[in-house]
Amino acid sequence: MSWLAALHGRALRAVSGWRPGAYLFIAVTCLYFASMSREVPWGDARPIFDVAESMVNLQGVSIPTRWPSDAPPGRGGRFYAAQPWIPSLVHLPGAAFRGGLWHLHPGPELAHLSAAFGCHLAGTLLGGLVAWLFFRLCLRHGASPPLAGFAAILLATGSIVWVYSRSPFSEITQIACFTGFFLELSQLLERPDRRTGLATGVWAGLLINTKYIYLLSFPGALLLFALVHRKALRSLAEVVVSAALGFLPGLLMALLYNYLRFGSVTNTGYPKVGNVMVENVLVSVWGFLFSPGKSIFLYAPPLVLAVLGLPRFWRSHRSSVLAMIATIVPVVLFYCCFPSWPGDWAWGPRYAVFAVPVLLLPAIGFLSAARRPGRSLAAAVLALGLCVQLLGNAFYWDHFIRIGLDVRTRWLGQPNRSASLTADKGGFCEGCFEDTYPTVWLGPFQPILGHLWLLRHVPFHHDWKRASEDAPWRRHTQLAIEAKATYDRARVDHWLYDTKKYRTPGWIVLLLLLGAGTGAGILFVRRTRETDRLS
Repeated sequence: MSWLAALHGRALRAVSGWRPGAYLFIAVTCLYFASMSREVPWGDARPIFDVAESMVNLQGVSIPTRWPSDAPPGRGGRFYAAQPWIPSLVHLPGAAFRGGLWHLHPGPELAHLSAAFGCHLAGTLLGGLVAWLFFRLCLRHGASPPLAGFAAILLATGSIVWVYSRSPFSEITQIACFTGFFLELSQLLERPDRRTGLATGVWAGLLINTKYIYLLSFPGALLLFALVHRKALRSLAEVVVSAALGFLPGLLMALLYNYLRFGSVTNTGYPKVGNVMVENVLVSVWGFLFSPGKSIFLYAPPLVLAVLGLPRFWRSHRSSVLAMIATIVPVVLFYCCFPSWPGDWAWGPRYAVFAVPVLLLPAIGFLSAARRPGRSLAAAVLALGLCVQLLGNAFYWDHFIRIGLDVRTRWLGQPNRSASLTADKGGFCEGCFEDTYPTVWLGPFQPILGHLWLLRHVPFHHDWKRASEDAPWRRHTQLAIEAKATYDRARVDHWLYDTKKYRTPGWIVLLLLLGAGTGAGILFVRRTRETDRLS
C-alpha cells in the first residue's frame, strides 16, 4: 500500500500548490467585478464585441460597425473588425448572456446594465487570470509564496492592468496571453522538455491571435533558446518540434480568420504602415519612460521596484532578463516608430501595457532582500499605485481627453491638420500629433491629475463654472474657458450608478462581491504563509 500513500501525498501537494492561486484568482476577480465599468464598448472595442455578438446571433464574423470610419470593406462587401480573433472569442459568453437576458426580460430596465456586464465579463475574468499567471511566474523564479503573493497584489491593485481589465479593448487579452507565453518560455529556458515546449507553442499561437505584432517576439525567443541549449542539439530539436506543433492551431486560426474576413489567408486587414513609421525612436522611448502624460512609471508605480530589483534579479535569473529583452524590445521599438506611439486615445501608454506583468517580475529581487526601509517603500508604492488605479477607474478615459482637447482649442488654438499623417475626421484625428500632444507632453493636461480634478466635482454634480475654478490648467492661465459641453458628458464609471430602479439589489451584489473577494484574499494570504512554513 506504499504506492497508495505516495499517491495520496502527491495529491495533497498538488492541492496545496494550486489552492493559493485559486484563492488569488477569486479575490482579484471579485474585486474587478465589484469595480466593473458601466460603459459599453467604444472606439476599438466596439468592432471587437460586435464580432462576438454576430457569432452568437449566427451571422458569421461580419459586423455592422465600420471602424475605423475609413476602413475598406472586406469579403462580400461587408465590414469586419481589424483585430484578430481571440479578443472577440473571449466575449462570446458575455454576448450570449446579454442576448439571453434580453429574450428573457425584454425592455429598457435591464438593457444597459446587461450590456455593460456582457462586454466586461471577459476582461474581469482575464484580469484574475493575469494575477494567477503572474503569481506562478514569481514562484517559478524562486520567490517564496508570501513574496509572490505580495507581488501579485502589487500587479492586480497597483498597476495599469486593473484599468484595462475594465475595458473591452483587446489589451487585457494581450496581457494574459503574453504573460502565459513568457511563463512557459522562462521555464523552457531553464529546463527544456517537450511538454513545456508544447505549452509555449500553444501560448504563442494564442498570442498572435490577440495582435499580429507579437510575431516580432518569436525570433528573439527562438534564438535565445538555441543559444542557451546549444550543447543539447537533439533535445533542442525535439522541443522546437513540440513548440511548432503547439503553435500550429493558433497559426491556422489566424489564417482562417483572415480568409473569412478578407478572402485571403495573408490579408490581415491592417493598413500599410511603412509611410507613417517616421518617429524618432529616442523620443518615443523617452515618452514611454518619462513623459508627463504617458510615462509607464506614472501609471504602474510598482515598476519602480522592478528597476531597483533588476541587478539582483539579473544575477540569479539572467536567462529571464534576456528573454524580456528578446520578446518585449522588438515589439516596443516597432511601436516607437509610429507618431501615435502612446496608443491614444487611451489611459497611459496603451502599447506597452502588454508587458507590465513581465516587467514587474524583477521586483521580486528587491522584495526578497528588502528590510524595513525597503518594505516601507514597497508599501508606499502599493498605496500610490492603488490611488492611481482608482483615479483611472473613476472615469472612462475619453471624457478627460475630450475636455483637454476642447480646452486646448480655446486656450492654445486650433491645430492645422491639413498635412497630418492621419486623416482629419471632422475636427480631430485619432493618432496624430496635432491632437495627442496635450495629454502626452503638457503638464496642465496630465490625465491622472485631470481625473483627480473630475473626481472632486462630477460626483457632487458641480457645474462647469465651479469646476473650472480649480481646473489643472488654471495654474497657467486665468483665461475664462468655456468647455461646458465636454465637461457635462463626464460621469462616474461604475456599474452601481446604472441600478437606479434596482439600487437595493445592486448594493447587495456589491457587498457580496466585496465580501467574497475579502474572504478569498484572507484565505490566499493564510495559504501562502502555510505553504511557506511547510516548505
